[in-house]
Amino acid sequence: MSGEPQRGSRRRTRLYALTDGRTAAPHTVLTMDTTITAAVTEEAHDGLPSEWQAVLSMCPAPNGRAVAEIAARMGMRLTPVALLLGELADRGLIHHRPPLEGAQTTNVHLLMRIRDNLARI
Repeated sequence: MSGEPQRGSRRRTRLYALTDGRTAAPHTVLTMDTTITAAVTEEAHDGLPSEWQAVLSMCPAPNGRAVAEIAARMGMRLTPVALLLGELADRGLIHHRPPLEGAQTTNVHLLMRIRDNLARI
């Protein structure tokens, strides 16, 4: 046995390629609980980088997904995903909604749905 860890057959894109070399937040700053929805149809996905297509596919309108959930589903850290999503927002490919207001988070049924959805990840 060799001392090197085995790598999966799935090839991963380097983070700097996903973010076009960006290390700072783009014009659109997103938090981990910001909701993202695709602003373009499936037909408009052709020609886009595969990671962009993956984000758009997992965020259909009207519900979309939270930034943290997108990062978890893509198996990526939160910061690069937030940069990637900021790039998509700046290009008009996604819409984003701010997190829920304090009064909206007192709804127990909503909180239970959020908990259940996070548990499914």
